[in-house]
Amino acid sequence: MALNPVERRLAHLCGEWITFRENRAARLLLWQVENDCLRLLQAFFESQKHDTPYRSGDLFIVFDAPFEHSIQYSRVLKQSLVGQYEASRDELVTQGEATDWLPGPASAPHSPEGFVAALCSLGSRYHHSVGTVVAVLLPQLVMDEAAFVSWVERALGRGLPERMRLILADTLGTPQHQELATRDDPRIVVAQPQVNALNMAQETFAQEATTGPAGVFRNHLTGLAALLEKGSADQVKAKALDALAFARAQQWSDQEVVLRLMVAGALLKEARCSEAIQVYEAARLAAEKTVAAEHPAGRKLVLQTWFGQAGAHLADGDEAQAVVCYDQATAVAQQDRNPILAIEAQRMAGYCRWRQGDVDGALVCYGRALAMGAQLRAEVRGMTTLPLAAVDMLRAVDPERMASVEAVKLRLDRQLEQDRREAGEQAAAAGATISEASALQIESQLDESLARSRQAAEDELQQLVADGSGTFAACFANSRRLLGSDWPLVGTAAFPGLSGGPGLAAADGSTG
Repeated sequence: MALNPVERRLAHLCGEWITFRENRAARLLLWQVENDCLRLLQAFFESQKHDTPYRSGDLFIVFDAPFEHSIQYSRVLKQSLVGQYEASRDELVTQGEATDWLPGPASAPHSPEGFVAALCSLGSRYHHSVGTVVAVLLPQLVMDEAAFVSWVERALGRGLPERMRLILADTLGTPQHQELATRDDPRIVVAQPQVNALNMAQETFAQEATTGPAGVFRNHLTGLAALLEKGSADQVKAKALDALAFARAQQWSDQEVVLRLMVAGALLKEARCSEAIQVYEAARLAAEKTVAAEHPAGRKLVLQTWFGQAGAHLADGDEAQAVVCYDQATAVAQQDRNPILAIEAQRMAGYCRWRQGDVDGALVCYGRALAMGAQLRAEVRGMTTLPLAAVDMLRAVDPERMASVEAVKLRLDRQLEQDRREAGEQAAAAGATISEASALQIESQLDESLARSRQAAEDELQQLVADGSGTFAACFANSRRLLGSDWPLVGTAAFPGLSGGPGLAAADGSTG
């Protein structure tokens, strides 16, 4: 049976995995892919549970727990392993397998070695029905990359048997595990599988029937998407002419907007801001037709054109015109009942006014953003650019004082990292057979150290606020009321610097 483009890439990944598996010296596979291919890797791991043409016969177990420190990570991974096993009991019964596995005594220590022992125990119990046992480590968050690398090294040092392997995934654009990738270690294999997501989409389109206007237009879009990635703006413009003519002939105003946004984005990539602005204006005329026709996505398309044009003005150094566009975007976002983008539009309008030296005007914009944020549920606010708006507001009120606050945050982050590193060193010194009592003691001491560090930073922060103006104190209090008592000291994006560029809305008008 012929495979579709997605299946062909899953089969390719399976082939790469088998090649790695046959390397008797290798124990850790570090797969590096483009950002948009991470989901494909996850799909591959999931596909190995099912009877497919690209199934390797091996047992892939995915662990996505965050890495805080070695003891916590080892414990959570073992708990996850047992939990996933318990969840598969019914399936094991169906397959005629026993369901009496429990981790052995060697798995008891909360250490990398203890986790590997638990994997070995599981593999030994079911060696007759599974091939290689594979631990896929995809931590949602790594608090300390050096400590994580140390954990992985200890796991490898435990001496993984031939039928046990580890997998890590990394992105080519923003790699997290470069230290491991550059190691001259025969146990570590770094691979970059050829699974380009854009090519996959193009092949998918090409494989489908292209009859009728929709099929013709889809081919136009496929060609444009390829040029956007590798071609010049002039090539994109030329390619878009036929597509635009076709869309207008079909009276597809919404698709005309899409095409013009693609062209404008290509122009911006080459800093051709004036041309991009003209294209955004033309796109908005088409988008307004979709609103008049009551197209469900009409206002969203209009909103994209305003964000895109604002970004082009900003890139061109024209903050005054960018403000006009961001204010227009705010109005459209509110009409579309999209508070997230309304907040972002006012944040950026405030930034532009601040760049112009209009501090009072900037504060008005930031105040509007925070007022919009107050209408959202508390748990949603942190997922918007509201924390950035709050930081920008305080910076506009007193830039020097806000720089001092940022310094407190930086020192705290470094101290917390040091606290965790010291705990990791203590755990490593205790060795592979660390006792439960020792692990608990190290964790208890770590919790106390973290609490002291956070309290010291909070005291310093409160003093900075108290020594500031009444306006600074009022803005700080309002922001903390909206964002929680740990703001702005907790979180990696609390201080983006002068944000200055689009946040949730990209300069090309797309939304993320």
